Amino acid sequence: MKNMLILLGLLLTGVSAPAQNKTTPAKPSAVVSTIEGITGKQFQPDTVYAALSEEDQTILAKEPVANWGLPQTADQMTYYNLVVGTRSYQLVIVKQPKAVFPTATLLRFTDPKSKPEPIARGVLKPKGEEKPAKSD
Repeated sequence: MKNMLILLGLLLTGVSAPAQNKTTPAKPSAVVSTIEGITGKQFQPDTVYAALSEEDQTILAKEPVANWGLPQTADQMTYYNLVVGTRSYQLVIVKQPKAVFPTATLLRFTDPKSKPEPIARGVLKPKGEEKPAKSD
């Protein structure tokens, strides 16, 4: 378990190869709504990895937030798990001591013995209270 946490920590600190990811202005809505539903915070993706597939988006859109596991905490990291058949997902949230906002990374495990594949990463910010427009 401890080795798994170390591996996840390395993934989250940017050890993964830059060729695997692409910065995208289009937010994958299933990923964003899933992460926002789980955390209750606004998710602003900064990276969507090439591993994000249409199948992932379909699965994440279908699965209700209630099917995700309860938060597990280890040091400065919190993670949530979702298992769908042999595929599983893990949402890992890390708050670095000097960071203003925590970073969230969504990982996919295609089978129980596979290595985690990052499919999205971004920043979690508090949801802004929408101010009603003044009507004078």
